[in-house]
Amino acid sequence: MVEKEYPQNRQWKQKTYAMPKLPRGEKGQKDSLYKILSAVKQGESPNKILEFEGSTSKSDLNRLCEWLRPVGLVNKENGTWKLTNEAEKIFSQHDNMYLTALFCSTIIFMGEILFYLQEPKKMSELLDIAVNDYHINWKTKSELGNRISWFREVGLIEYEDYKLQYSLTERGRDFLKNIVIVKPQELVTEIDKTINEEQVPIAEWAVEQCHITDNETMRKMSIGYIPGKTSDVVSTIQGYLQLIGQVASVEEIRQYSASLYKIAVSSSNMFTTFLERINFIERISKTDYCLSELGREWMEEPTEINLLACIHRNYLFVFEILTELRKGSKDAKTLSTIAKVSYGFHRESIDEIRKRIILLKAAQMIMDDGPEKYCLTKRGSNLLNIISMDEAIDTQVDLVDHSLSKADDEPKAANVENIITELRIASKDSSNPDRFEQAIKAAFEYMGFKSTWLGGSGKTDVLLQAQTSPKFTYTVAVDAKSTASGSVPDGQISFDTLEEHRKMHQTNYMAVVGCKFENERLIKRAQKHQVVLVDVDDMEYMIRTHYKTPLASEDYRAVFSQSGKVDVSVLDSAISKISRYGLLVDAIMSCLVKESTDEVTEGILTVKEIYRSVRDDVRFSEKPELTELENVIGLLSSPLICCIGTTKEGYYAIGSLAEASNKFNFYAKACKNRLQLTSI
Repeated sequence: MVEKEYPQNRQWKQKTYAMPKLPRGEKGQKDSLYKILSAVKQGESPNKILEFEGSTSKSDLNRLCEWLRPVGLVNKENGTWKLTNEAEKIFSQHDNMYLTALFCSTIIFMGEILFYLQEPKKMSELLDIAVNDYHINWKTKSELGNRISWFREVGLIEYEDYKLQYSLTERGRDFLKNIVIVKPQELVTEIDKTINEEQVPIAEWAVEQCHITDNETMRKMSIGYIPGKTSDVVSTIQGYLQLIGQVASVEEIRQYSASLYKIAVSSSNMFTTFLERINFIERISKTDYCLSELGREWMEEPTEINLLACIHRNYLFVFEILTELRKGSKDAKTLSTIAKVSYGFHRESIDEIRKRIILLKAAQMIMDDGPEKYCLTKRGSNLLNIISMDEAIDTQVDLVDHSLSKADDEPKAANVENIITELRIASKDSSNPDRFEQAIKAAFEYMGFKSTWLGGSGKTDVLLQAQTSPKFTYTVAVDAKSTASGSVPDGQISFDTLEEHRKMHQTNYMAVVGCKFENERLIKRAQKHQVVLVDVDDMEYMIRTHYKTPLASEDYRAVFSQSGKVDVSVLDSAISKISRYGLLVDAIMSCLVKESTDEVTEGILTVKEIYRSVRDDVRFSEKPELTELENVIGLLSSPLICCIGTTKEGYYAIGSLAEASNKFNFYAKACKNRLQLTSI
């Protein structure tokens, strides 16, 4: 086969970062791939789970196709997966060399492996070349191993086990002659085209769009469908607004969509809703739309940056991406996690993040910063200087130590966001399992446990101990299961091994923490083996709850004593109890402070009089009991707190609410200082 018959080589920065995740099974990746293509060609349901002999994969067709889409084998049309022309050719001819050439043309550092294996090399040597010469951010050999595994399967390279080296076969040398190789010196670093800009080319009215108040607009997460290429959105919108002009019917808009973009009525309706959402058009009757004043204003200055200001006003995490990239370069996966943790996304969505990235790149506010990573341009940085925007608390991930012993005077919300962000990112970083284990350790330390990272063969990953009296303490062996797909498969957990860990460490309970647990068989097996499954959403709930309402380690026993999928609502009673006592402290002190100026009572009230004052407080779903009041009064009148004085007639306030707060803060600080000393 000559070179012109191979797929066209993509530009390096347009290539995908990872190999498709193909189940290997007994027959190898090739057979798995053809089985997937066959299922697509036959129109199988996207929800159908494909089984591969010898593989534990439980992925449905939809997920398998999502892994194949970046290399150009499948596309989704109107909710249905279709083979591309390239895939049709490969499927009909079963041409493994053409398929491999397609991978080399669409995946970074694929064909380049063959080039460097003209001389035998160890995998570690190839990894050094990828990291140091091509600046690929690989911390492990996982991605490299996936590529090598494919090449071995199609007979292009061989392995000399006694030398631990890989080398080209004759077939590999012939194949190498017909593919395009990118050498390190040919890589062009993207240049910031806005580096000399002094002013941001944004209209004054667009700057006003960026001034958002909490009560002014409800920003949504999903931008939705955009016809054509997302990067061409300006010309796309111009076309629609020109069509609408003074007035256009829904039917006219649908016909325009079908003739120009070949899209269905539902997709046309979604884009019309988007234009209405950003206030470019407005409905004037049941069937007609017209241009809004803002739409006319944008048509006079139809630029990407002016458009983005309008999108930012109505959709979450648009210009906020700039604030995150100002802290450092990030990839789409990290930004997706930050959007969920800190900016109001109700779920992680890389697709939504990528739409925003494409739009921001088109507006020259961000640019590529190596494979799959993005950074600010001068224009993006300048924009942040002229728009007023509430930044989320710092979400920089720093896993040095997240325990309260190193916190400031009060638990910082930033620290909570750090822990949650790192947990979410690490839970999908399957190539670096230690990262997830350490993130789990840090999370439970924050929640008050003595947390020890063990790891290593034959040991549990993290060992927890409730920090209380030896008579009442309990221990938990925690296994961490990171997975790139997000959902922990049944085959990833060995319950026999977990039982060995339980016996080895003599723990009271056994837990597995992972991104998601959706496999029903796995959940039932966990119930049978008395293992509790805790996903990242559950961890986030417990961490955020602990920040707002610190629970005792004994309260968490209710979590670990479960089996199967955890139910974190078991913490509700403990949360309610602590919250209730907190309200009682405020209600009692407020009552006595207010009474201090009364000449008749002279500021002195009995327990029953205090009860009559606070019983109708709307903050209490149930009226306080006298014993509860006595418990709180006992605390506040103790020599340590001394916020309430005692006489024969009753109780009175000593000082103000602020002074009471200062007393509690003083003792809290003393405890933290002690913790700092013991941790040195």
